[in-house]
Amino acid sequence: MATTVCVRSEKFMMISEFPWPVRGTAPTLADDEAHLWRANLPLSEARLTTLAATLTGDEQERAARFRFPEHRDRFIAGRGLLRELLSAYLNIPAAALRFDQGLRGKPALTAQHGRVSLHFNLSHSGDQALYAVARREVGVDLEALDRRVDYAAVAKRVCTRREWAAFQALSPVDISEAFFACWTRKEAVAKAIGDGLASGLNTLDICFRPDAAPDGRVSLRDAKGQEWSVLNVPMASGWAGALAAAGTDWRWAPA
Repeated sequence: MATTVCVRSEKFMMISEFPWPVRGTAPTLADDEAHLWRANLPLSEARLTTLAATLTGDEQERAARFRFPEHRDRFIAGRGLLRELLSAYLNIPAAALRFDQGLRGKPALTAQHGRVSLHFNLSHSGDQALYAVARREVGVDLEALDRRVDYAAVAKRVCTRREWAAFQALSPVDISEAFFACWTRKEAVAKAIGDGLASGLNTLDICFRPDAAPDGRVSLRDAKGQEWSVLNVPMASGWAGALAAAGTDWRWAPA
């Protein structure tokens, strides 16, 4: 199978293919870098068996509770690939990794791994998963564009007043792409903050901003005054994605 990472171009960042699983030298991750990885979740039985062996007993029990085999396999693939990925960064066996949940349920490495200050986030949609790894709080969202959505109804619920006015002014041919670009931004920021959903997506004023940087990046401050920034990432046809992280000084870089 293949995954993707963000790589630098002279004018913009783009997504390109990279072999999976990660092998050889651990990826180098600077303090101001964020790495993105994409994976196909449908895997062979042999691959799923290998990944399932890296899960904790609790994770295996959770997988067994899924009613449908495809949902069980997707969980095993998504969690197992996350373990493989973080194992490569930390040089720790995938099965030895342990996770905690924050107050709002955001997954994180336990204190025993905290010395490396490695943060991660993941999102899945359909048969794809998108992983973000950074040395600061980070959030990512992935959406398949073939989802059936009442764009206007959802946008009215999750947009600020300014965003909703901008959305209503869009041409009908632009609505679908604009909706998913906005939705993924809001989800990515909410996941990066950790408690972003507590006050509602309609409090995150990050879409259709006239002050966006050339790469589309915009910033905002949370209730505690912490600054965050978010941008959409170029994906393959039929997909939308966004990446958010603490501060504004981070960049995409090769993994």
